[in-house]
Amino acid sequence: MKNKLLPFSLIITSFTILLLTSGCNVQGLFTKYDDDPVYTAPYSQIAANATASGTDAASASPGAQVFTSICSSCHQAKGQGVPGTYPPLAGSAIAQDADATKPIRLILHGFKGQIERNGKTYNGVMSSWKQLSDQEIADALTYVRSSWGNSAGAVTPDEVKSVRDKTTGRAGAYEEAELQQAL
Repeated sequence: MKNKLLPFSLIITSFTILLLTSGCNVQGLFTKYDDDPVYTAPYSQIAANATASGTDAASASPGAQVFTSICSSCHQAKGQGVPGTYPPLAGSAIAQDADATKPIRLILHGFKGQIERNGKTYNGVMSSWKQLSDQEIADALTYVRSSWGNSAGAVTPDEVKSVRDKTTGRAGAYEEAELQQAL
């Protein structure tokens, strides 16, 4: 009798393991999620939804979406930053600089080292976000440059592409002195 139960219990055990691991998607063996479609509403629809819900259209813009999903974890939702670590973007001289290449370079290649802004010292590290598209970077910077009292002009994808092309060989993050140099 034992001999007949062994193959049956082995089959049940194997089947149970298969069911458990298929739900976990172990190393992508059973399902693939990298090609699932992602719906992105057009800006006009986002703005209409924002207006209907009582929020302003700027906070529902593509730039606000990029900022919220990527930048706000460090710079905070209202651009106030984190004391001692991440500088505020609200009122930021670099964010509002007439030379938009500075904030573009920061996003593309990151930043490291100690800086002083408005009499306060910060010593955080900003990661490179060059994996973002030129459009996403332009949208995020346009949002930052026109939010929280900032009043700088829009950034275009062509400006981002130009800076990306000029700095394509760059291997590391910017430091303060280097960032202040013209591109």
